[in-house]
Amino acid sequence: MFGILRFAPLLFLIAAIQSATLPFSPTDLVKRSNDYGDNDEMKELQAVEFTSDVFERLLYFSKVSAVVSCISDNSLIPDKTLKEGGCPAHLAFCSDEKINPTANRTRVELVLTAGKGELGTGCLLVDHAREVVIIALRASTTRQDWLSDFTIYPTRWEPSSKGCYHDLVDSGAIRPCEGCKIHRGFYKFSETLAELFLDKIEHIFSKYPKYRLVITGHSLGAALASIAGIELKLRGYNPVVVTYANPLMFNSQMKEWVDDLFETESVDKHCRQHRRLDLRKGYFRVVHNEDYIPMVPPNYKEAGIEIFIKKKEVPHEITDLEYRGTKGYYDEPDSEEDLHVTSALLENGDWLHRKEHCSYFIFISGCAGF
Repeated sequence: MFGILRFAPLLFLIAAIQSATLPFSPTDLVKRSNDYGDNDEMKELQAVEFTSDVFERLLYFSKVSAVVSCISDNSLIPDKTLKEGGCPAHLAFCSDEKINPTANRTRVELVLTAGKGELGTGCLLVDHAREVVIIALRASTTRQDWLSDFTIYPTRWEPSSKGCYHDLVDSGAIRPCEGCKIHRGFYKFSETLAELFLDKIEHIFSKYPKYRLVITGHSLGAALASIAGIELKLRGYNPVVVTYANPLMFNSQMKEWVDDLFETESVDKHCRQHRRLDLRKGYFRVVHNEDYIPMVPPNYKEAGIEIFIKKKEVPHEITDLEYRGTKGYYDEPDSEEDLHVTSALLENGDWLHRKEHCSYFIFISGCAGF
């Protein structure tokens, strides 16, 4: 499995390049311009601080995004706390209460494994100490996962929760998502959501109605977490979505609609006014310096608020974070002159930076190392 994972980002970008007309050569690796627009905006963004509590949450959810990989070898066990054997004892996150003080009060409530031809393996944890229900989606592992990664042409988006969506539109609570298109491969998750995933989540969440709801994932898991977050918003919940290394997945119309749904502009304004990041509501994307997966596929957009990790090596500390708001690190270039080609990356054989793609506070790669 490690061998497949090693080359997955390369295959993903090759598929992306084959799907679109790009303003640069396929043999060039491009790092897009980081232009805030004006100095006042840059100063305002840089003034937004990260509290130690917010940092600990971002670290915690990155580890949850990693622990879901343990499903691959059947070592994530339902109806047990992490410390009781719900996940492997060799992981400090599961067994060492100095590393994870709530390990003995965090219960694995659900493990959902996608069937043949389905997409969406994940788990649901309930941290009773923090009073939070956490849905985590796994990164690419199976053949179907890889096929979905590479099936990148856009398709018309329709919600799984159609009745809820139309009720909200008819009442004027949300506007219709007109012209909305989404990455076809990731959209396959909606088929799993409609029949199984959301209903099971709702059943469990109904037991803890006062708990907060967080949805998270890394890479493919991040894309699926975004879709799950949209569906749960339509069903009347208020999930906080925290993604790591999320590929681009929406067309312009859907990006704007998703931002409206999660009140991204309002959340960004609140963070700027109070000069600190607030994770109590919203859709957040954590992006790492020189991780190129959040740049692809071409012609797609990102939604939500961006949190940028500027240090290459793990572990990452609070001083390594920057608030980017709705102004993403990788901006769509206006012309070829806005592109900075870093051809030197091709010379060292690591031109997709798999290491950076997996470096989000910890090294996220399988059921080990955290």
